[in-house]
Amino acid sequence: MRTTFIVTAFDILPYIDRCLASVAASTRPGDRVLVVDDGSGDGTAGHLERSLGAHLGAAEAELIALGTNTFGGVGIAANTGLFHALADPACEAVFFVDGDDWLEPAGFAACRDAFETGGAEILIGNYLEHDEATGTSRRPADPAAWARAATLPSGATEPARACALEMIAVPWRKFYRADFLRREGLRFPEGDFFFEDNPFHWAVCLKAGSIAVLDRVLCFHRVNRAGQTMSATGTGLAAFFTHFETIRALLGDWDSPHAEAALRWLLTNMTWHLERLQPEACWVYADRAARALAPVPQALWDRVAAQFDATNSTPQQAAALRRGEIAATVGCWQQAARGRAAQAAAEALAAEVAALHARLDRLGSQVSGLSEIARFRALSALPHPPAPPLPAIDTL
Repeated sequence: MRTTFIVTAFDILPYIDRCLASVAASTRPGDRVLVVDDGSGDGTAGHLERSLGAHLGAAEAELIALGTNTFGGVGIAANTGLFHALADPACEAVFFVDGDDWLEPAGFAACRDAFETGGAEILIGNYLEHDEATGTSRRPADPAAWARAATLPSGATEPARACALEMIAVPWRKFYRADFLRREGLRFPEGDFFFEDNPFHWAVCLKAGSIAVLDRVLCFHRVNRAGQTMSATGTGLAAFFTHFETIRALLGDWDSPHAEAALRWLLTNMTWHLERLQPEACWVYADRAARALAPVPQALWDRVAAQFDATNSTPQQAAALRRGEIAATVGCWQQAARGRAAQAAAEALAAEVAALHARLDRLGSQVSGLSEIARFRALSALPHPPAPPLPAIDTL
């Protein structure tokens, strides 16, 4: 099966070589690799122009340089890659690659084989998050969905669909049949927002006639990298409410069997947002949340809110926004944000103090050592008294 790899790139010069080496190790004869550079300013595009062919060897490779950074997130770059991929009648499957990630060839091959032989319109594999700050890797935050996936009966499309909707929405863990994408006209939303892979994931999972999952790690995804979208803490997080409205439109009405999952998805993401939302972003975020949440039917709201742990206050805060209590909610958020900032400052100061104490200890040890050396030298410089005469030896 001819697979087209769509590699999206923006300011990832330190990482792109490893990414492409892993893609080269995962391609098969007849595959095609499209690298879409979204106006990188760090030399990524020039580097790709010079070295793309050398990285990918015999694989058919093409660089699509957009020249300037497009607005929003990955949507326009990904759609550009999709346009070129699906315009090729020989393209049978599509796989996205984030240009700062890298594939795990053995797991990728296992997922690809299962996809090609199984006949599903999409296959979802697993991945590991690689923390740039610590150098360690961990599983992503959807283990419950994978536990459910392990019990799915073979060929059960609707249970598989419900399970897939609970999984993290990234596009680069999926194989897509090209004819499915062509038939449904599936594309990423484009606009001045990020996180557009979420509504794309929902559209793909809702429209797929068959879905397969395989719990094999097919790639490593970098996290805690400077400039990464997932590190956002400002008004850009309000895009999730636009995406929720897009997902709501895909469902058709609130009676959809997946309406609970959609609302649960939003409240779960709000929990993540409220742990990092900056004070200056609170008003924009709260206003957007209130408008998106107000139309949710009360019965649906009550069912979903009851599914959250009692220690999670997000449903209560979101309910206040539904009632129009924006100012009071923002006040609480800003106070919490200031508390987080103060805590972070205190922790940073404590770390600095600890570092100073450690430095003083080292200096103290050095001074003590130097003092001993000085004493030794001083003693060595003192005039030595004459040696006492040797006792006479009686030879008689």
